[in-house]
Amino acid sequence: MTQALTVTAKKLFFLDRNMLNLKPSSDSDRRALMFLEKNPSLSQCLIEDCGPNLTQVATIIEPVLNASSRCEISSFYIQAVTTGRTAFLTTNLPDDRATHVTSVGTSWLIGRARTCAIAIQNSSISRCHAVIGHAPDRGFYIMDVGSSNGTFVNCRRLVALEQRFLNDGDLVELSHTRIEFFISGLGKLHPACQDTQV
Repeated sequence: MTQALTVTAKKLFFLDRNMLNLKPSSDSDRRALMFLEKNPSLSQCLIEDCGPNLTQVATIIEPVLNASSRCEISSFYIQAVTTGRTAFLTTNLPDDRATHVTSVGTSWLIGRARTCAIAIQNSSISRCHAVIGHAPDRGFYIMDVGSSNGTFVNCRRLVALEQRFLNDGDLVELSHTRIEFFISGLGKLHPACQDTQV
């Protein structure tokens, strides 16, 4: 237990020290630094992946901060972000006036249950409705986990437990809730084939 606390303290010291050394040189850098300060656990992963290069971190964060302005069909979005090693989601669900950040991971449950990574309090959405996952070599996918009212990608209903790889700009519908799906990050993104199943 003490050793785990020591490792955590060292990581936080490393993070604080690197945050102090990050010097914003543009508005984008300043916005990224503010985002990092509000999300310390995510900050640690991004700084470990990108190093103390604030401009590189800003290229990851800027699309997150501008995701709502990309929405054309719905006021709701899910922004998937990857650095290659680290993946996380941001969304304005369930409140389109605020940005919520998930924890770093490889899969995130979406549903009505409060324990879901993205909880949507809507009676047409099942308690455990769908999961968004990330396969580092293939990209982000969505899978319906047996919902009552279905999960749709670009107006096509998914069969339960079918993995559908997602492209930047896809329209995802959880029952009647329409969500635009965006992807950003470092390196080459892995665009999905429209009809790819695994």
